[in-house]
Amino acid sequence: MSSENRKLYFERSTLKHSWDEVVNVFWNRYPNPFAKHVLSEDTLQRKIVNNRLFSTRILVKSGVLPKWGEYMFKDTSTKTIIVENSVVDPEQRTITTYTRNVSLTSFSFFEEKCIYRPSGDNKSWTVCERSASVTSPVRFLGPRIAQFLASRYSHTVVRTDRGWDFVLKKYSGRSANSVMVALARSGVHKQAKLVRP
Repeated sequence: MSSENRKLYFERSTLKHSWDEVVNVFWNRYPNPFAKHVLSEDTLQRKIVNNRLFSTRILVKSGVLPKWGEYMFKDTSTKTIIVENSVVDPEQRTITTYTRNVSLTSFSFFEEKCIYRPSGDNKSWTVCERSASVTSPVRFLGPRIAQFLASRYSHTVVRTDRGWDFVLKKYSGRSANSVMVALARSGVHKQAKLVRP
């Protein structure tokens, strides 16, 4: 695939909350008023290996195609299925997520990696380092599609951080350790429907 069809994105943002607070609300990010595009989430697998918590989740998100892209799909609802793999390492104090779409891949393919760790400047804060790539296999329109989605993603990151702030304030005061214990005891399957009218 031509490099013109691939757009890369790198960003570092700061959450003014501790890493313990962030890990405490990580699985309660949705719903929130800044992520209305997230329609549902389903945890497929959760396991602890070498004191690290591995999770795989499926998210269904809604999206909006540009007018020039709608002709490619009979179903213009553009609901996208996302796979999110995450690793929580309490010893290294990191949360690492790997996210990719598994639907609409004939239109575009999106990959994102996020690493959350305590800030080096303020231990009471958490930094998130994001890297993402967007590619499109569509002939002729590929570069335009990739550019459109990369631009939209940069705006989505702002809403994501606002959503984080919302849920961190909502769930403030809970112990991160208690959450890890609860997750270990909860089994491997949990489903939370978030579909809105």
